Amino acid sequence: MMKKRDFLPSASSGRFLALLVLVLIAAQLVAFVFLHFSNRQIAMQSVDAALDAGTQTFEYTAVTRRQYRYATSELIAKDYGLQNTVFNETNRATVESAVYNQLARSGAELIVLTDLNGKLLARASVTGFLNDRDDALDRRLEEIVAGIKPPGRNMRVLAGDDGRPVLHNWVKVTMRAPLPVAHIYLAYRITGAGAEEFTRMTQLQMAFVTHQEGGGHTVHASSLPPSFPLDTAHPNESSQEPFTVEAEGIDYRAKVIVMDGSGPEPVWAVVAKPFAPVLAPFLRLEALFAVSILFSAGVSALAVKMVARRVVTPLEDVAQKDALTGLANRRTFEARLQRAEQDLKKSGTGFSVMLMDLDKFKFVNDTYGHDAGDVVLKEAAARIQKIIRASDTLARLGGDEFAILVRTDDPQTLGDIANAIVEVVRQPIPLKPGLAGEIGTSIGIAFAPAHSRIGAEVVHCADLAMYGAKRHGGGFAFAEDTKSAESS
Repeated sequence: MMKKRDFLPSASSGRFLALLVLVLIAAQLVAFVFLHFSNRQIAMQSVDAALDAGTQTFEYTAVTRRQYRYATSELIAKDYGLQNTVFNETNRATVESAVYNQLARSGAELIVLTDLNGKLLARASVTGFLNDRDDALDRRLEEIVAGIKPPGRNMRVLAGDDGRPVLHNWVKVTMRAPLPVAHIYLAYRITGAGAEEFTRMTQLQMAFVTHQEGGGHTVHASSLPPSFPLDTAHPNESSQEPFTVEAEGIDYRAKVIVMDGSGPEPVWAVVAKPFAPVLAPFLRLEALFAVSILFSAGVSALAVKMVARRVVTPLEDVAQKDALTGLANRRTFEARLQRAEQDLKKSGTGFSVMLMDLDKFKFVNDTYGHDAGDVVLKEAAARIQKIIRASDTLARLGGDEFAILVRTDDPQTLGDIANAIVEVVRQPIPLKPGLAGEIGTSIGIAFAPAHSRIGAEVVHCADLAMYGAKRHGGGFAFAEDTKSAESS
């Protein structure tokens, strides 16, 4: 396995720059992808907001219209002429004639009059077939009005003159004189004109649909395209959350409004808005952004090259090396120590830390000046560097303090290295012609995992051992065996 190089060589700057340019371009592409999906998310949120606003408009309009119809129905129930006819006339045709006169006033398609027990007394309609004498129709109307409970929407389906189902919104009021004597039911047909009016008001398309027991549905009024898949609306009825469907190659966002679930055939409205008109401005924005990416990619390449020439290359050494000695700095040493700690966890490979400082260095520095001190530091570093192995890391931590990360925990090997360092540092160091400085070194050695499996604790043990060596006049000392210390 190839050993990782200690420092990033200058020769790799070209590869680094190329990588940096690619990263910048990739970042812009990521931003483009983010913009792409964000645009669609924003567009979808805009469509959903329009659906919510349209739904609220529809609900408000429906409530207002229902209140108006109820007020109109109350006026009809209080009409003196109608009351007089209902109370005093036993002939059904006469009563129905009086009821028929109220149709134009109410705007309803059908009016049904029943006694308090729900038995049909009379009915009248602007649709001819509903005025025909038909006992089966009477019974059907009695069944329908029996389920009308104010103040709900009370939407029910009734077969039309062509046999096709017709959807009505029913309103119930009670005729009093002054006690209740009869019930009046007014039915308002749901028409396509109403759906078109809603589309003009909200720019949304809609359809009124009944869900049939056993599957299937019936559309009663719609401004949606004929191919709109209304069967997809039923699974979304319970959640009433917006969903996406496609019709005639166009994506729509749609929402289900539950109109009335009290009848035998639940009624809901489907409101929908096409996605493309809302998305179009965002697509133009994406096209402009794509052009800007191509332009900025070229500018980025030039800018990175210029900046790297003036900044990156000089910072390579500053970030990883000690400025005076060219050794690894504290930051690099700590990174290598952390890596060694991870290797110990993964593979059980031990390591050691040798901490040292230079004895008599302060005397040389104070006596001959800082320049002489710098000479001593650089020469000592160079001598130690020649002794240690390529797999180990020699670092200057600061001042005259050095550290070596040794990728072994063999005491014999460490002792040989420490002894060689002591000997080589002890040799006189020329400061200037005719003048040499003599220093020594104190070295503390600790092992992992013997002393600890944590790098920082190994360094602490080595630090204690270094001060022990210093108290004995220099040289090197191994950290106390923690296991022996604990047993004693």
